[in-house]
Amino acid sequence: MIRSSSSTSSSSNLNVMAPPPLPPQPSNIVAEHLKSPDDLTKIQSLRKKLIKEQSTLSVKLKVGAKDQLEATREGLLKLQATRKDVASIREAFSEIEAMYGGVMVGGGDEAEGSVVGGGGSQVSSRGQRGKSQAEASKSFRIISEVSQIHRNFVQTATTLQKLDSMPSKIEVLAAMLERMSDDLMGPAPDLLPLHFHLSNLEAFRNETFQLARSCSSDIRKTVAEFFAPLDGLVKRFEDYLFGIGERTLDLVREGQPGVVVKVVKIVERESREDEKAAAIRLAKKANLEGAARFRSVIANARVIKLYRPKLIESMDKATEELFAECWARFGAQGDPLEFLGHLDWVYEDLALIKEHMVRLFPADYNIYRVSVKSYHKHLGAILRDKILATEPEASALLTLYQFTAEYVKKMTKELGVEPSWLEPSLLAGREQGIIDDYLGLIVKKIDEWTANLMSDEVREFVSREKPPDEDNEGQYGLQGAAILFQMVNQQVDLAAESGQASVLASVVDHAAKAMHSTQSTWLRLLESEFKKQREAKSQDEVTGGLVEYVIALANDELKSADYAEALIARLEPLVSNKYKAQIREAVDNALNGFLDVSKRCTQVLVDLVFFDLRPALKDLFVLPAWYSEGTTTTIVETIRDYTTDYSERLNPNLFDVLLDDLIDRFLTAYIGALRRVGGGKLKMPAAAERMKQDLAEASAMFSTFKKEEEVNEKLEVLQMIISLVTSSSTMVFLSYWNFAKAHGSQLGFLESIMKARDDLEKSDVNAIMESARRKVKAENMPEIPESGPTVMSRVAQAHSSGFGASLLAGLGGAASSLTRNDNNANNLGLSASSSSSAAAGVSSGASGAEKGPGWSTLAQNYISGGWR
Repeated sequence: MIRSSSSTSSSSNLNVMAPPPLPPQPSNIVAEHLKSPDDLTKIQSLRKKLIKEQSTLSVKLKVGAKDQLEATREGLLKLQATRKDVASIREAFSEIEAMYGGVMVGGGDEAEGSVVGGGGSQVSSRGQRGKSQAEASKSFRIISEVSQIHRNFVQTATTLQKLDSMPSKIEVLAAMLERMSDDLMGPAPDLLPLHFHLSNLEAFRNETFQLARSCSSDIRKTVAEFFAPLDGLVKRFEDYLFGIGERTLDLVREGQPGVVVKVVKIVERESREDEKAAAIRLAKKANLEGAARFRSVIANARVIKLYRPKLIESMDKATEELFAECWARFGAQGDPLEFLGHLDWVYEDLALIKEHMVRLFPADYNIYRVSVKSYHKHLGAILRDKILATEPEASALLTLYQFTAEYVKKMTKELGVEPSWLEPSLLAGREQGIIDDYLGLIVKKIDEWTANLMSDEVREFVSREKPPDEDNEGQYGLQGAAILFQMVNQQVDLAAESGQASVLASVVDHAAKAMHSTQSTWLRLLESEFKKQREAKSQDEVTGGLVEYVIALANDELKSADYAEALIARLEPLVSNKYKAQIREAVDNALNGFLDVSKRCTQVLVDLVFFDLRPALKDLFVLPAWYSEGTTTTIVETIRDYTTDYSERLNPNLFDVLLDDLIDRFLTAYIGALRRVGGGKLKMPAAAERMKQDLAEASAMFSTFKKEEEVNEKLEVLQMIISLVTSSSTMVFLSYWNFAKAHGSQLGFLESIMKARDDLEKSDVNAIMESARRKVKAENMPEIPESGPTVMSRVAQAHSSGFGASLLAGLGGAASSLTRNDNNANNLGLSASSSSSAAAGVSSGASGAEKGPGWSTLAQNYISGGWR
């Protein structure tokens, strides 16, 4: 009661110190819900909402209070029952203490009574109570002795009964074991029952041996002879159990994983018993506190079995036998290297273990790691002792290197093996030294020759002292492609002579890396030379001929792609399917890189055109230059001059790609300039007539290089914009909707050109924009059409970047497009005939350039033209 009172007081103090938070004031609630005068119309709905919330909260509080009350009532009842039980136990203990404690007191009282000689009734009463307590104590001792005798009798009878029944049990268990031993690959239905009964018999034997330790040697000998049949049965059971352990993988393969699980259960049970017995022995030996309380009869007599390491050892033995059998069949008689070609079963076994056997064992077994190490150990032993020890010739060493490298790759990449599991290596660290020297010379030559070649090519490109070479069709070109692939083919032939596909694949892979290096060099050089051209303050600061050399580089890189495809076609028949994919991937990546450089060259050529057009582009839609001084004519004629030169010197297929980019760039610059025209600065109807003339001039010029219908399709967006400019305020919406369906909503563009027209009032513009916005919202029309970005998307992007970006739209900025579309690049290839036929499909897919500049356009063009 004191504790209860104290608790209540403490709780009261806590409540005073930490009062509950005050509920929100009504004024705060009102202010929260009525923030503006318009909210007064919501009072009725707000009132209904608050009433509903109050009702819900009341119901929850009632239910919670009821549950809490029931729990409190139930706790009090349990507490009351517990208090009664404690009181009764305390009373019983008091009686027992008085009973046993009164023996000495009773004796003393009895003596005192004798001395007093009837000095009073109280003394006599004490003597009688002490006598009764002494008699009760004596009765307890007799009961304890009788109970111990009974327990001994029961134990003796039980032991005799077990000894009498043991021979028949052993006979039954032996027959059960014999049946299972006849079918080692069977389901073993009696395995767990057999182990259970054997464990009981062993426990009985151990306990009997422990009890017999205090007997004579004759008795101990008799007991040992009596249990000899059990020892033999246990030995046969262990042989059977670990015979199954040697066949665990075969059992899994034959659809008997349950047998493996049974074996693991038995091993785990025996391991726990081993640990328990060992712990008790160590505790007793160390005299640890409380160790004497352990019941150690069986623990002291148990033989530690170590089933778990024995199971792992049996599995390792089976692996050793597999490798020995494989060597005897394929390596011992003929060519030892033939053994290496018959080891696929190793990877299959480990894959089976990983997928199906790991889950049959506890995680701490790490059975996959143990299996990998076992296979690795025995395979390495055969390679070192049976092959390396005979000092094989160089070709055999190369074969060994190839095998070990492929082995490590498969184990780590395909089977998920950690490298630390494969130590020490199969060839004891000699793998690298075997092949490094052979490959080193080839790799060194490739690097040296590539560096020398690029040094000469870069020097010639930068100095531009003489015009590029011309072929018989008048197209510019460089010598780098022919020299590079002549060198690569020579080194590939040397690698092929080794007869090792892995060596050949390594050389091809390094050659592809060298090609990537040349491509990176060209891309950096293009950017630096174009930057010099852009930043030069006068023509004297710039070396001439950049256009010619860029054209030559574009043609040369396209020719290199043709050579790369020819290299693939030549190498694939020389290697197995295992290496075909590796070689094709390496050369295909290099091929895609050559196409990237070609594409970047065409972009630089376009950039050069519009770099020269910067002054003219600034005069577009400017009064009076654009209206009367022929600004667009200057732009169109400049483009015509450049394009004529490009068409004569550039590969026709690359020219088609360039022309698409050129048209896109013209449209982006022209429409971007139109969008930047200030309010009321587009003088109507003169501006409309001028735009129509611009469209006619551009269409006529581009049609001299491309089919007229394709040009008209490209320039259709200008026709739509002219319709927007010439339509009246009441009809402009129809023109806009046709435009929007093709190029997206483009509301910003519409507003800018409506404001630029000097024949529209501000109210007309507002009405037009309001109608357009409503329609766009109603139709849920996106800014970019579902078919993908169009030229208007690039105009919007350029406009958002500012005047300079839109004026020089894309100058030098296309380098970011060099990131390839891997899905297309991995499926590309060239015919092996010639560089001109190799790119024969570019023009047929050039219309795809509408999707924007970059590698993906070129890839689509080649695909549509018959590329692989």
